[in-house]
Amino acid sequence: MQFISTQFRLFKYSFLAFAVIVSLMTGCSQDKGEGEHANGSMNSQTESQKYWSNASKTFQKITLSDTAVVRNINWLQSLSSLNEKIELSESQPNNGKSYSLYLDESDLNFVDIVYHTNNQNQIIQVVFDIYVEDKAEAIKLLNEFEQYFSVKFGQKTTAEKGSAWVSKDKTSIQIENVSTPKDPGIKLTYSLIN
Repeated sequence: MQFISTQFRLFKYSFLAFAVIVSLMTGCSQDKGEGEHANGSMNSQTESQKYWSNASKTFQKITLSDTAVVRNINWLQSLSSLNEKIELSESQPNNGKSYSLYLDESDLNFVDIVYHTNNQNQIIQVVFDIYVEDKAEAIKLLNEFEQYFSVKFGQKTTAEKGSAWVSKDKTSIQIENVSTPKDPGIKLTYSLIN
């Protein structure tokens, strides 16, 4: 009888020791996560990458990736090094280059993308004029961009005609709903801050 009692106590103490070890390990991993969150950059970048990976195909097709500024370009990159694989627009800006991105097989859902340059022919601004045939789709896409920018850059500010964000890499982003009754659309502008 005493042998069983001793085994029971040994089991009880082993179980308590195991519970303490598991509790300490869980606490350490949570502290590490909180440290990463307090750091911000690692956590927000991971969160924006996750958001981008789960975003709609339309959103991904417009932005191309979560890296660089947008569409894999960097500020002050030479316009001649631009690697767009979409067709040039009919009209071109004085300083820069304009492309047309079709979102599907119709000509009703498209994006005009204009890369504006400085006097050294370096990219300093990217403007997206996004048009879709359905007003609900335009609102959904606008909300998707706003959520993404809030995850990546934090709290938005209200701009004159929409919302704005400023990133740590000297980028200003503005988005506005430019829909008309016949043409639902969004204007999205990335600008280098001097």
